[in-house]
Amino acid sequence: MRKLLLYLCLVVLIFVGVLAYNYNNHITLAGTPTELQPVRLQIPRLGIDAGIINVGTTASGQMDAPVSQAINSPYWTNAFWYDQGAAPGQAGNAVIAGHVDRVGGDPAIFWSLDTLKPGDTILVTAANKKTLTFTVARTASYPVNVSNIQALKEIFGPTTEHHLNLITCSGTWTGQGYDRRLVVFTNQAS
Repeated sequence: MRKLLLYLCLVVLIFVGVLAYNYNNHITLAGTPTELQPVRLQIPRLGIDAGIINVGTTASGQMDAPVSQAINSPYWTNAFWYDQGAAPGQAGNAVIAGHVDRVGGDPAIFWSLDTLKPGDTILVTAANKKTLTFTVARTASYPVNVSNIQALKEIFGPTTEHHLNLITCSGTWTGQGYDRRLVVFTNQAS
């Protein structure tokens, strides 16, 4: 009976831990109405139709991109919206990231992101079921530890225009991660 009670307590503790983790990593910015939260990302040219997970910042202040050692984790097949910034469709730079590959090197959601060309279409569906259309304007590659204030401003900074910037890893694997970040800059179609 004691073992059963111990196992039951362990299961409850794990369940509470998972709930706390999800709450801490998927909360939304108070200024972003729930109905504007992006829930689905579609990139027809790449065959991407995926869910979107809200993320905030890491302890070092960078955009979070959760990882997992599990090959079938939803982190490899979903995108991440930076909920500390603009929502797609709002004035500003909305940012959505995705992994380029999984543990072991198999392709993840943004494996082919580098093949997007100006004029390609990206669709984002919000919680209110409204689908917004964005058009690729250009792509750029930055060092992983970009200290260029102008580059950070272009990706995350304020603007009165409606942009969606997609980010993934690129460059060379260093054993600790990739040495570059690929950014696809888009404009909202009118």
